[in-house]
Amino acid sequence: MRRCAPRIGLLRNGIIKALTALVLLGTLALSGCGTLIARSQHSSYDLYKGTQENVQLLTMRGASGYDGYTTMFCWVSIVCPLVAVVSLPVDAAVDTLLLPYDAKGVYY
Repeated sequence: MRRCAPRIGLLRNGIIKALTALVLLGTLALSGCGTLIARSQHSSYDLYKGTQENVQLLTMRGASGYDGYTTMFCWVSIVCPLVAVVSLPVDAAVDTLLLPYDAKGVYY
């Protein structure tokens, strides 16, 4: 019986490490979704597109027509606001890196 106890402890530690890695990878995969959304479709914003898309999704700022329904569905799903808040810093960093590219399209 005593020989099995260390094996169970190692198995449990391995499962905890695997679940932790899965949660971290999932969080990283979902981060930056505002930037992906803003750059995959025509965005009405010129600079900091991903950050502004996240803010619009969370606040209904500038929502017209069916955009308001998107925000309401986001809040009802409970997961969407959490993902938007988690991805906001990543979107701001990516938008800052892409600022020269965006500014070139706006001002030239």
